[in-house]
Amino acid sequence: MQEYIKPIYACDDHIDMAIDDFLVENETFPVLSKAEEGTCSYCKKAAAYALNKSE
Repeated sequence: MQEYIKPIYACDDHIDMAIDDFLVENETFPVLSKAEEGTCSYCKKAAAYALNKSE
């Protein structure tokens, strides 16, 4: 069974920090997609990107 990884949402200002945190937490590169909804995990602005683990 594959472990569920909660996506990280990031605005334009925090995308670098989000990628770094994702790498540290998951030990793999994220799949970056445009966020249709959600708020930045760091500042609560509207999210521009969603980082997920590849399937």
